[in-house]
Parts: sequence; C-alpha cells; structure tokens
Amino acid sequence: METGMNRYIFLIVAFLFFMSACTNRIIFEERVQMQEEKWDKDEPAVFAVLHQDTSQVVDVGMTFKHTDEYAFSNLWVFLEVNGPEGLVQRDTLEMFLAHVDGRWLGEKKSKSYEISALYQHGVKLSKPGNYSFSVIQGMRRNQLEGIQEISFWIQKSKPSEN
Repeated sequence: METGMNRYIFLIVAFLFFMSACTNRIIFEERVQMQEEKWDKDEPAVFAVLHQDTSQVVDVGMTFKHTDEYAFSNLWVFLEVNGPEGLVQRDTLEMFLAHVDGRWLGEKKSKSYEISALYQHGVKLSKPGNYSFSVIQGMRRNQLEGIQEISFWIQKSKPSEN
C-alpha cells in the first residue's frame, strides 16, 4: 500500500513541477470560492467552457485549495462532463492531500495549501461547443470544512519527447 502512495506522491510532485515550468499553455482557467471555507455536498463547482478547436490536444485538471481545518488526508470527487450533445462522462476521483504521517502535500501559501491533479492528459474534445464540468464533493459529509477554492483548467498538452 505504501508503494501505491509513493507513486501518487511522485505523480503529484512531477505534475506540480510540470505545471510551474509551462504557464503559457493555459487555454481555460476558472476558480470557484467556497463560502465560509465549506463545501456543501449539494453545491457542485460548475465550470462552463466554450471549446472550438477540436484538433488541439489538451490536458485537463483541477487545483484544490484548503486549510489545516480540512479533516481528511484525501478527497473524493465526482466529475460530470456535459458536452454539446449531452452527458459525455461521469467519473469518481480520489485525491491524496496528505502524506501517511499527516503532513500536507502541495504548495503551502500563507495559511493554505494548493494541490493540483491531472484529470486527463493528451486528449481532444471531439465536438466544438459548450462544455460543462461539474465537480461534486463525494466524502459522505454534508459539508467539508477547510476547502477554500476549486480551480478547473485546460491547457495545451506538451508534445511527448521520444
């Protein structure tokens, strides 16, 4: 089990390094602030994206900002993607926010922590038009305290080096 956790930590650190080196690739980025730093299970973070270039290969991801008040080491979310022709995909995702010993992962900023997760790498949105990405907390709690903000982003995918 620790090997699996080490793999997740490595992927998160590699992704954060990758993101910091490539800031001019952003196609879309939007943030949703949580009222009173609480995320209610019935209040999804919804991101509306107008996508036109279906030839563009992109990476899709999310960034979560939380405080020490967040009581868990992980975060389960449901992601619903609705495209121009209706529901495209529904996924359940788990993010690790802390090491096994309780130390937070991600970047510390003042009294907050930010951690990013890559949802899809090297994909094309097949139809031009309006997309809706809904991020819903799935932690079996009515409210999650300590969640400050959710960002959703789409960026140009970096070509692989062979």
